[in-house]
Amino acid sequence: MMVSGAAGFLFFTYALGSLAAETLQDTLQAANVPTQAFAASELSRKITSYAISNDDPFLLAYYIDDGSGLIRPPLDVIRYDRATGDLQRAGLRDITALFQREIPMSCLGSALSIREYRDTIYIDTHANPSAGCVIVLSSRLSFKAALSGWLLGLLGADYAILRGSEVHFMSVHPMHIEVFDLKRNHLVEVYPFENDAQRRQFSRLIQPHVSEKWCMEHNAQCDPENFDTNLKGQLVVNEAARVFGFEAKFDAAGFGDAAEKQVPPRTVAYIFRERNGTWDHRELESLFGGMSVQELISQKPNLAFEPQSGK
Repeated sequence: MMVSGAAGFLFFTYALGSLAAETLQDTLQAANVPTQAFAASELSRKITSYAISNDDPFLLAYYIDDGSGLIRPPLDVIRYDRATGDLQRAGLRDITALFQREIPMSCLGSALSIREYRDTIYIDTHANPSAGCVIVLSSRLSFKAALSGWLLGLLGADYAILRGSEVHFMSVHPMHIEVFDLKRNHLVEVYPFENDAQRRQFSRLIQPHVSEKWCMEHNAQCDPENFDTNLKGQLVVNEAARVFGFEAKFDAAGFGDAAEKQVPPRTVAYIFRERNGTWDHRELESLFGGMSVQELISQKPNLAFEPQSGK
């Protein structure tokens, strides 16, 4: 359930999801995490809406289940280093991010996943089916950033790649891919970009089939330049080459029956390469020699950027 607060914050109060409630003690003991540092009263309480990583280090992000069916702060985080026996704890409150760079939204929804990479911890939380947050912590559990969206991949210790949150009740869901520079604490949108020939072509195919009557009846935006886009498969990363890519599937859904029937979906590959803090990009309607995006980025990550390579 989404509630709009008096301060303009968006926050989500119901426990949507994750794992069935069990006690904190059950969870820690099942993962072979020592419990001596926890009070008995705390260990006996049920937890809810939590995410866990049983790797080394062990990570847990959770809420206390008070029986109300609501998520109540704090979002508690535990990190246990199995090699050293070091146990770290933190309670997160009042964590917000800017939804589409404009509206503050609470990030304390159900924890969906937690992971650590290169001494940085990433917690994905749920807001609604089209929006979420990525909470970024240091390995000592100090707060670094909160970003609206979902974590898609990591490019070394420097960059986190995200899909931005979207307005849920819209006729189309155009995909936005962003890169967060952890060193500079800077977020940049890399997709969609200006002058994308493939997107322009798909927009021109939709345009003749847009029905103003249908759009009004269905309260649809019907902007041919703003169409439904989704990932086809997974984001692919080559950390050594500082390259990542994905396939985007264009769809005419949300523009009426005529557009859906007359404009078939199209898949386009996008490749991005970091050079001195900026991102070069290439869009490829067809891949070289029938290579998959996975093969291209893992085996020949710079091929798309070579002169005449797409000819």
